[in-house]
Amino acid sequence: MKIAKILLRGAVRQTDNYYSYLIPPEMEPAVSEGYLVRVPFGNSNKRMAGVIMEICDDTTLSGVNMSRIKRIDSVVDEGPALTEEQMKLIEPLARRYNCTRSDVLELFVPAFVEGHKARTCAYLDIADREKAIDLLVTNKLRSINHIKVLEYLLEYGRTDKKTVCSDTGAPPACIKALVDRGVICVTTDKAPDESSYEDTVVPEDSKYTSEYDLNDSQRAAVRAVTEIPQDGDRFKVFLLYGVTGSGKTEVFLNCASSVLSRGGQVLYLVPEIALTPQTEMWIKGRLGDGCAVLHSKLTDNQRYEQWDKIRSGKANVVVGPRSAVFAPLRNLKLVIIDEEHDPSYKAESHPRYNAKTIAMMRARYHDARVVMGSATPAVESFYAAEQGYYTLLRLPSRAKAGAVLPKVYPIDMREQIKLGGGDLISIPLRSAMARAFAQDKQVILFLNRRGYSRTLVCNECGETAKCIHCSVGMTLHNNPRSGDRLLICHYCGYTVPVSEAVCDTCGGHKFTRAGYGTQQLEEALNKLYPDRKVLRMDQDTTQRRGAVSDIVSAFAAGEASILIGTQMIAKGHDFPNCTVVGILSADLMINSSNVRGSERAFALITQASGRAGRGDVPGEVYIQTQNPEDPLFINAASQDYEAFYRNEIAFRENLKLPPFKAMGEIILALPDANEAYQKASALMKYISDFLAIQDPSYEFECFGPIPDVIFELREKFRYSITIKARNISAINSVFRQIMEDFDYREYPLSFDNDCI
Repeated sequence: MKIAKILLRGAVRQTDNYYSYLIPPEMEPAVSEGYLVRVPFGNSNKRMAGVIMEICDDTTLSGVNMSRIKRIDSVVDEGPALTEEQMKLIEPLARRYNCTRSDVLELFVPAFVEGHKARTCAYLDIADREKAIDLLVTNKLRSINHIKVLEYLLEYGRTDKKTVCSDTGAPPACIKALVDRGVICVTTDKAPDESSYEDTVVPEDSKYTSEYDLNDSQRAAVRAVTEIPQDGDRFKVFLLYGVTGSGKTEVFLNCASSVLSRGGQVLYLVPEIALTPQTEMWIKGRLGDGCAVLHSKLTDNQRYEQWDKIRSGKANVVVGPRSAVFAPLRNLKLVIIDEEHDPSYKAESHPRYNAKTIAMMRARYHDARVVMGSATPAVESFYAAEQGYYTLLRLPSRAKAGAVLPKVYPIDMREQIKLGGGDLISIPLRSAMARAFAQDKQVILFLNRRGYSRTLVCNECGETAKCIHCSVGMTLHNNPRSGDRLLICHYCGYTVPVSEAVCDTCGGHKFTRAGYGTQQLEEALNKLYPDRKVLRMDQDTTQRRGAVSDIVSAFAAGEASILIGTQMIAKGHDFPNCTVVGILSADLMINSSNVRGSERAFALITQASGRAGRGDVPGEVYIQTQNPEDPLFINAASQDYEAFYRNEIAFRENLKLPPFKAMGEIILALPDANEAYQKASALMKYISDFLAIQDPSYEFECFGPIPDVIFELREKFRYSITIKARNISAINSVFRQIMEDFDYREYPLSFDNDCI
């Protein structure tokens, strides 16, 4: 008989191994390496899914009692779930990101692959409508997730549990709490016949189908990427550095067209789900229908449908955010990473992978080309290009004939307040908006703060209103159902009415609003411009599936005069009728403790500015700040990325920050602050002693323990230890030693080998 060595999905570190199972004779013709199967595991014979990593003869198990080897139960899915390349990447990715092989397997084979044939599922519905409405109107709920679930079910009625959790972001524990309170009920029924993914319809004779003449810089970039050497290493990384509106998308499409004509496949990564619809339209309008889309806003059935389309080879282009990097492509020849500077390519939860790194690993395996594009490249990327590791391609001017970069005006809000202009919309910005409306043009206002006000400040002691579970200030929001104001923690979701807020420093009950968010801005604009329609795009308005596409399409069609929003609106959107962009409360973006704070602020300001003047009329950008003399704003106003880069790279070299040294972080989190400090100190002593006996060439440095930036998060106190070293491999070797010597139950640690 044949023996299958299987890697299980859902294994923990203690069970992260390869297990031998017998392949029943009748199943042998139906399976091969890479297939997803279901097997009994452990003393209880719990049914678990796993992937066949190797098939061998039973002679390899000489001396083993064959009657004790369990058999594979069933095949979960027709066809292999993993490609040969993906199977080879499991071990190196597990080492790179200090996770289990099972963790990597779950990235390559998501849960929707295992569960797409489920015949029944759980449905949620309102059990007591009057009680639900009363809870919302009287602000009795203390979790924003509870509020979101009730609002969702009141609007849409009975819905399957997966869809509710996906659309609202609510965890299963939230659902259980509402069921226990008798507000909602759960029933099991036949799984819904989910609709297939609706292919995007590309309008004929639109900008998505039109071909544009390339300028000299664009042609040179396309030629550099698509000229493949007949011998030698075909893998190569290009950094496409071009100003906003320089036609980077056109370069991407021409490169993709060349690759497709030779039978290759393309992976097109975008930083936000919001950018997938327009990217899909570009690809289908110019390259045909062989496009698949992968992201978390699709239903499980739609995601499986798109995933299977890729696996079967019916899709030759894959579009999506960072999770799309795990798509089962077999003949990958081009990887496109749009807005490569964007931090969203780095996962925020375990395993803390970087999609750019994995894309390059996959491209190297396939001898593929990688093109990373940005108007504000990551500092590490531009440095790598300067050192010759990447090939730098420049697009120095806007692609549209006669189009110029917008004029940027820093506005000193200290003077505006003295002049009576207020702290929301300055007088120069109001004048520019009036001129734009007179010409039937549109305006975008960028404010990277959702909610009504940034927070509340205690009138007695001046402290901010903090979350009782986290050491962060809470944000003021409007309750759309009751009209009351709520304080919401954006980290744990704790919610409390303003009328019940208590200062945790002095016990005071009176507060004053500090700052403003997108809700307050929308309210003010509706009063200032009652005849102008305002659209708002932030996390609060885009929970519903398809909401992002609806807002973008409505603004692009001219249905609104003003679009306001957070960083969602700053990336990649093309609105030719927009001539004025206002960047409000710009100082918020640079007041960050993160080492990359200034880099991210510069990128956001530049990207937001780039939405103006992309049509026939020149654009204007107004940066409202309390500190217009800051070098960052001066460089942003002159749109001089390279001047910003020279300042930033000198700063990092002086402090030996990446790219000059690798930097990793360990976080210890425990419910008791004293215990957390004692264990963090013990861990620090262990690390110091361990590093003291290492080869000096690794250039280890260690700092801490110090309270993390958010010291208390979800009722756990967090201490941080930072390690610098010559490279990431050296940091990972330290992490692995710690994982071997410290019991994770006593020392709950999280590791990040690229923490800035």
